[in-house]
Amino acid sequence: MNPNLGPMKYQLNDRVVFRFQDELLNGCIVVADFGGSLEMLGKCHSYDLRCRRKGQGWLIKHVPEDDIIGFQAGQA
Repeated sequence: MNPNLGPMKYQLNDRVVFRFQDELLNGCIVVADFGGSLEMLGKCHSYDLRCRRKGQGWLIKHVPEDDIIGFQAGQA
């Protein structure tokens, strides 16, 4: 584990804008993995996000913290 990761920027239920493939999506954080999932363990924090994409509900797992642009408008 990287001791220089620092605290997580986002918390459960935060509404955020994030990059997924070539899209920017709005989503809600449903899981926050301190230190990341197994494939990125210790490199960065990661999140599982619930969103709507192509008219359907999606759960996108293991989104690196660096792929989250910030809070949705009106959130802080």
